[in-house]
Amino acid sequence: MCGYKCDGNPTVRTVAVNSIGNALGNSCTGSYSFVFPTACMNSVGLGPGGTVYAQWWLRDPASASTTGLSNALRFTVCE
Repeated sequence: MCGYKCDGNPTVRTVAVNSIGNALGNSCTGSYSFVFPTACMNSVGLGPGGTVYAQWWLRDPASASTTGLSNALRFTVCE
């Protein structure tokens, strides 16, 4: 997997997350998810109606660069 870093700084790291995909081959069977805790949103002044731009920056041992980037996404925080 290769890609482009689409969202701007600051870059914020989450805890380590395993995609739980097939470790063999290039099957792309894994997936990632992250729940934004209220405390996390409050710490950056994010509340209902705020917009978040996000993208996974991941380790990919099978890639020549050993990293990868997902497609980026944008979402609005609800209550």
